Amino acid sequence: MSVSMTDLRKQFSACGENVIVDPNAIIHAPQCLSVGNNVTIMHGFHLHDALRIGRIGNDVTIYPNVFIQGSSELIIEDHVTLYPGVYLSTGNSEKSFIHIGHHSHFAPNAVLYGHGGLTIGPYCNIASHVVLATVGHDHHVTDIPMALAPSVAGPITLEQDIWIGANATIIANTHIAQGCVIGANSVLTKDTKPRGIYMGIPAKWVKDR
Repeated sequence: MSVSMTDLRKQFSACGENVIVDPNAIIHAPQCLSVGNNVTIMHGFHLHDALRIGRIGNDVTIYPNVFIQGSSELIIEDHVTLYPGVYLSTGNSEKSFIHIGHHSHFAPNAVLYGHGGLTIGPYCNIASHVVLATVGHDHHVTDIPMALAPSVAGPITLEQDIWIGANATIIANTHIAQGCVIGANSVLTKDTKPRGIYMGIPAKWVKDR
């Protein structure tokens, strides 16, 4: 059951100072969420499920129409910004989680799946319509439609100081090393080396920064 702005700050497991929650925000099971200082949650925000662990750090801004679902673990560190329309699905298994490091920001309509475990380091810049896909359909199953096949999941890790360009997709079981740039519209399927620029489908090393 969702509750009003006035009740929310009392029902969070912990709530810091100067926390602003728009009265139209929907937060189910607010008792599962810890909120730090100077946090703003704008209208249209929807936390759909009760999180196993939920923590929002200090100086976090969540813009309108951010949607979060899943019952796993969500950790958002300090100075993170989620711009309008960002979608986060934490997953529901014991191995599922989304961890977002400090000073990272996510442009409108970025999509984050935590089913296989999603770790995003500090100072990461995620552009619009990026998909971080720790989960997908098992295309090796051929006796039933892929839509009915069991999902397969694997981790994605972004070290610190990563820039992922607009419309790029990062596939499960991928590790992006510190300081990398992933070009717009690219599909990254393999691990990277530090400070490399990767572009294309599939994304390949182009040069170092």
